[in-house]
Amino acid sequence: EKGARIFKYYPPEDTFINDPELWPMYAKAQELGIVLDIHTGFSWVPPGKSKYALPIYLDDVARDFPDLKIVAFHMGYPYCEDLNMVAMSHPNVYLCLSLLIPWAIGAPRKFARILGEALRTAGPDRIVWGTDYAGFSFQYKFAVEGFREFQFPKDIQEGYGYPEVTDEDRRKIFGGNLACLLGIDTS
Repeated sequence: EKGARIFKYYPPEDTFINDPELWPMYAKAQELGIVLDIHTGFSWVPPGKSKYALPIYLDDVARDFPDLKIVAFHMGYPYCEDLNMVAMSHPNVYLCLSLLIPWAIGAPRKFARILGEALRTAGPDRIVWGTDYAGFSFQYKFAVEGFREFQFPKDIQEGYGYPEVTDEDRRKIFGGNLACLLGIDTS
């Protein structure tokens, strides 16, 4: 009724991602074409329950609602590999780098492994950049600069077979993919 195109659901405060009681919400979001952001992985905010947000539960939702566009926040951290496998099986699941972006500078090898596996399984067309973390405003500047300048260390690139992060990948991840999901013309 208000023209919403995107909605975030935070399961740690409520119930499991795949709780059947949520099926009407998922059905309505799919019917309306609303992009659904879902917190995945651990909850750092008490009294949230991390067990509600395990990324493997998205498998049920993505299977039963194949036209629902799901953006999994925080890459499912620390269960990134589980989320990658779900995304590999379901083209309607997108991976969001929110919360992990500062690692491009602060922990580049850790970030390289997370991003590299996401690129390998979901590809650059289904990764979304995001911050979604509490911090000082200067941190956002470093997060943008960190990803703008990020490249896989050569030994990791060669050891794991990760492709080079291209300017086109950055354009997609920095906003092109989300704009596409939301039907926004970026020209």
